[in-house]
Amino acid sequence: QAYAAGTWAKINTERKNLSDTLKTMGFEVLPSQGNFVLATVPTGSRTAEQLFEGLKASGVLVRFFNEPRLQDKLRITIGTPEENQRLITSLRTLLEKEG
Repeated sequence: QAYAAGTWAKINTERKNLSDTLKTMGFEVLPSQGNFVLATVPTGSRTAEQLFEGLKASGVLVRFFNEPRLQDKLRITIGTPEENQRLITSLRTLLEKEG
């Protein structure tokens, strides 16, 4: 139980940190109690599919669903602090390359 509680605490902390950072980057992040966030890409930026492909090319895996109501969103699993930082760094690079 102690191990599980510690793991949940880490996920909660990282989910909040990741959500806060994504929001400062212009993403809309839906409230989550799970081990992932659903983030809507900023208006006027690359599409969710373009970000998904760019992240995949750089070795960062997120999920993209080419379905109505989800086409502008990325599903991002909460990782370690290092994994989350790599995601943020890669997203910033992709967003700087607009178009």
